[in-house]
Amino acid sequence: MNALVAQGVRFKVLAQVFPVLRHEVVGPLSNATLAAAMLRQSPEGADADTLQQRCHRLAGDLTGMLEDSVTIVRELDQWLLDSGATTSTQTLLRECRKLMFSHLLLSRHSIVWPEDVADLQVPQFTSRYLLLAWLLSLLSTLPADAALTLDCSRADVWHAHFPALPDTAKAPADAPAAFPPEDIELLAAASGWRLQRQAQCWSLHLPVTPALA
Repeated sequence: MNALVAQGVRFKVLAQVFPVLRHEVVGPLSNATLAAAMLRQSPEGADADTLQQRCHRLAGDLTGMLEDSVTIVRELDQWLLDSGATTSTQTLLRECRKLMFSHLLLSRHSIVWPEDVADLQVPQFTSRYLLLAWLLSLLSTLPADAALTLDCSRADVWHAHFPALPDTAKAPADAPAAFPPEDIELLAAASGWRLQRQAQCWSLHLPVTPALA
């Protein structure tokens, strides 16, 4: 039952970041459409050799863009199925930073991303969902213009520090969290991590596996 509930929480996370994933797929297709339109138009006064070189160049660009789009579509499978793949902590944080960009822009929140990150391998599928849910849950409880500060320098635990704010600056008490703490604890337990909540800091204890040795 817990596994089914955890999967439901992951679908909620996917719904939050899907617009960014969709943009990554549509971007190369839009560029390919433009390249195809340019192929149908020939510059006036160009000689045959110039036209041929132009066609070869545009055709090559078109092929590359279509291949990029196909690769991105195939990579979407990694969001739906756990293949057992691992990823580095640097790659995980870089991907989450990209996926969180639009949310941060619209919500007027910010994250101070860490400069020093312990170089580890973690499970890709479960860790990516957990980290995104962790950040979205914390941000949803903060008022606009507040910032989270991440500390991922240790190999055993990551910290998210949030500022102490006066009562007048806090988010409304009835504002629902995007993901309640119970959801984060569930995802953590399902992936071998452990959540620890403190007054101004939420910590994620990393899984102890051979991959992290």
